[in-house]
Amino acid sequence: MFDYQIKAGPRKILETGEKLTELETAGEIPEELSRKIEELKKSSLPKMRQIRELVKFIRNNLIYSNSNEAWKRYVANPDEFFKNIWKGKEADCFVANTLAVRVISEIDKNVNFVGGYFVKEKNKEGEAVLHSGNGHAWLEVWDGQSGRAVRLDATPKGDPNMDEQQQEKELEGEIGEGDFGESEEELASEEEIKKKIKEMQESQGKKEKRQVAQSDLEQARFSELAECTPEQAQEFLSALERVRQIKDDQGNPISDLLKDEWKKIIIERKIEAIDYRGPVRMDEGDRLEDPVSARIDIRSREFNPSGFEKHEITEKTETDFGGINIYFSFDLSGSMNESDKASGRRKADVQRDVALLFVDSLMQCAYVSRQQGENSDLLPIKIMVTLASGTGSVELPLTDKWGPKERWAFYSALNRLAQGGTPTHTTLELIEKDLDKELEELRNKKVSKEKFPIQYVAEISDDAPNDFDLTEKKHKDLKVRGAFVRSYTIGGKSESEDAAEPIESFSQLPQILSKDIIEKFKKLNPKRIK
Repeated sequence: MFDYQIKAGPRKILETGEKLTELETAGEIPEELSRKIEELKKSSLPKMRQIRELVKFIRNNLIYSNSNEAWKRYVANPDEFFKNIWKGKEADCFVANTLAVRVISEIDKNVNFVGGYFVKEKNKEGEAVLHSGNGHAWLEVWDGQSGRAVRLDATPKGDPNMDEQQQEKELEGEIGEGDFGESEEELASEEEIKKKIKEMQESQGKKEKRQVAQSDLEQARFSELAECTPEQAQEFLSALERVRQIKDDQGNPISDLLKDEWKKIIIERKIEAIDYRGPVRMDEGDRLEDPVSARIDIRSREFNPSGFEKHEITEKTETDFGGINIYFSFDLSGSMNESDKASGRRKADVQRDVALLFVDSLMQCAYVSRQQGENSDLLPIKIMVTLASGTGSVELPLTDKWGPKERWAFYSALNRLAQGGTPTHTTLELIEKDLDKELEELRNKKVSKEKFPIQYVAEISDDAPNDFDLTEKKHKDLKVRGAFVRSYTIGGKSESEDAAEPIESFSQLPQILSKDIIEKFKKLNPKRIK
């Protein structure tokens, strides 16, 4: 809440007269957007969900820019205005939402372009200053079911004036509909509101301050170590918290299921060992270790002196094989911008969450194993991430590190713009190179084959690869090197001999992927898993 003033211009009067003419946005739509519209119309999604998916699709395929040069190119040929925007990809809030209005009108005419201001906070004087620097544009779509105007925003990521978290909540429909969440209750007076705010601040201020301080500290620490911005750190930490809550059909957290299955992979051989812990007090110790400390305590009239040593019998964990290397080939081709059948979300977004869930769960399990004994022959885990998006690329080389820097690199790679074809054979070729390096290092270290890590390659896509024959050849090359290869085609059936069972949605992937890994390990080493 803030005080505001409205002043008339130099003419000292506000004009009144005829009603403003209702304007209509017209122009040819880019072919890719036309296909997206037809696809959504044929889906069983509610109209508002279709509109949200369109706005997200536009937002995710544009790059934030307020370049005057880009604007000049767009308006050079008015008949090609919308096609030029989609071709150039550069857009600010006004350009992106103008395009969105035109596209949405193919599904629902009850959409309006709104120009105004976006102010995140007040200044030192408690005022919200409106100026040309915080001008903003968005959309309003009339939702017949709720009887309210729904605010949506197609502005690409990167607008310094935007609250992107709020924007994404609106696009997902996670907040109350309507512009400002109007209430049918009678409006309170200014004094009543101030009194209520003061009461809330007094009762919740201290608690919120502690929570915010802890959250800010975690965010700042991650940002520093990952070498990302605080906003990016918050985005990742929120995503991590969200994916750890994903559950299976029985209501069990997938993360817990994956960790339970993972523990079955490890053959544990418990051995007893004597640890010496000290110094401790006399009533805890087994023998005197430091007579000097004990004498000082006794002279100080301490009748339970320190300086004693305690013997503890502990169990240490050893494993009988050399860990696991998991090589991922993810799909970020253009078709990953389409909606996932089960969730209605963009396929690339669901894939990102599934990948983060799976890798984070494995790393948690490795951490749990380390906690069982400092001197254990631990199960090492290494991960490699490649992307098929027009060309193949390595986003995370084979590594056993899972610190903030690796986590952010992993997450960022899967958050990129989905575009191009699916050159899976190139990602498998990159995996093959890292696998060869790993095997060479093991041989140089004189590691026996029985202690070699299990090599598992997970190839994930929503369609057939660009070159099926070459991809199958790469499967064989990897299997010759001792790797397991599994092809997961989401929403279709793969002809590959290494294909997993058909999967309709990316949301089904965690259960199927974890089960498949366990089954493969059983076939390879049946004695290792009971």
